[in-house]
Amino acid sequence: MTDFKHAKRNRKWDTSFTILLLVLLLLCTNFLISKINYSIDLTTEQKYSLSLETVSRLNRITEPIDIIITIPESNNLPKVIQKLLFDLNLILESYQKARSNKIRIHRINIDSALTSSNLINKFNLVERNEICAYSESGKKKLIFKYKEPEGINILDRENIFRSKDSLAREKIWESGFYDTWTEGANGIMEPSEFLGEEVILRSILEITATSKQQHVAYFSRGHGEGSPSDINPIKGFSELRSILENQNIKVSTIDISTISQMPSNAKLLFITDPRGTFQDKEISVISDYINRENGNLLIAFDPSEEISTMGKPAFGFRTLLKQWGIRCHDMLIHDPIKNNFDVFTGDYSLKTYSREKSHRVVNKLRDGAYSVQSSRLRPVEKITSEIKDLITSEILFSRRSSWALSSWINRTIPPILNDLLDLKGPVPVIALSEIDKGQKNDLNSRKGKVAVMGSSSILTNKRLKENTGNRFLTKNIINWMIEERAMLDIEPKSISTYNINLNEREYVNLLYALSVIPISTALIGLFVGWLRKEL
Repeated sequence: MTDFKHAKRNRKWDTSFTILLLVLLLLCTNFLISKINYSIDLTTEQKYSLSLETVSRLNRITEPIDIIITIPESNNLPKVIQKLLFDLNLILESYQKARSNKIRIHRINIDSALTSSNLINKFNLVERNEICAYSESGKKKLIFKYKEPEGINILDRENIFRSKDSLAREKIWESGFYDTWTEGANGIMEPSEFLGEEVILRSILEITATSKQQHVAYFSRGHGEGSPSDINPIKGFSELRSILENQNIKVSTIDISTISQMPSNAKLLFITDPRGTFQDKEISVISDYINRENGNLLIAFDPSEEISTMGKPAFGFRTLLKQWGIRCHDMLIHDPIKNNFDVFTGDYSLKTYSREKSHRVVNKLRDGAYSVQSSRLRPVEKITSEIKDLITSEILFSRRSSWALSSWINRTIPPILNDLLDLKGPVPVIALSEIDKGQKNDLNSRKGKVAVMGSSSILTNKRLKENTGNRFLTKNIINWMIEERAMLDIEPKSISTYNINLNEREYVNLLYALSVIPISTALIGLFVGWLRKEL
């Protein structure tokens, strides 16, 4: 009997000791894992990894970058600020992993930063609630700043009372970290897309770029052209400006009639939706720019009733474009098939690409069956040129059911195809022209590139924001013109964000709900153990 009691007591000690060892093993494993700064993105679309474009640009950085966050993590912060910090932690971890020896992330509490005093002295940190990027050469870029509201007397009529959440949401909106704000169930505007990767990359490129490195894209003005500052949600071009700035390209406007030569820092010249004819002097300046200064020209012409009846063809560019093997007809593309138009917006869907003579700008668009949305279009056709070693490509076409109308202003509706004067579909609407640099020819060594679109609506805010194909095509054309060949094969990826908003009470209820199953399992286990012991 005594031996049985000793055996029973030993089994209890063995069980207790085993449980203790398992608990210690779990604690040690958890401690070791917490010290390992490594993560794997298991999502099929690699949503939490940096794009190839970002990695490619980070690999060119030659000096260390310090990103310093002085926003203390606290539950007392507005919820939208807490969300920003959470999203930033994910993207900054990817940045640090991509260039661990160049990108350094520091989180500093200004109020109690004894352990970070060296950084505070080095960068002269005095402000709370900031996100800044510093280069080794001393350049600083303020990425985000949140100022906590001071006490306001709500009874004072001269002061307009606004809550902390309202002020914080406004600062977040101005920062550009989020996009596509929609009204939530509680009537508050909430973002659905996080643009932290672009914002951080743009800031890094800005402080690491020298004056020689940063290119400038000029938009012509003086002929009723579209402006890069136009934020009109449908017809504006501010989204095109954002794409250029994300490429570390400065954007400005220029009146070509007042100059005799394009500025030396001009990498790109955009002419979007002109309403008036360019004069011979202006055409001469543009011609010298693309023929002798390695300039790159992008023209987006819309069908225009006024220009079709008066002035020079193609807004005065016919001769210049002919030299580069392109003809932009004063015609209007018509398609009688309603299924080729978007039922909600009325936009025309372009998804016809040449398979025989494919161009690297549209290879991924074609393979992914992406469509490009546009409004009215005019033909942009390839023709024979006298320039030696010139390569001209038609990269995007209208549907096979369409045709281009000649003298379209005077045609009856619906129009009838004129076999002699009209162009049968598919009709080319975008053409690119460049010199074959593989052929050594000193006469062509200073020539740039030309891109012509049959509609400026492809580049407008509405299409660039709402259609992946438009955005992908625009970025690829820009990369092609500035010779960023590595960027042309990057497929676009959609970004989806999911968040749960809980107050303190809801959070406690959630913890209770999640603890029901493990507590119930433990109680059942204890009851079964007691029952077996009694029986």
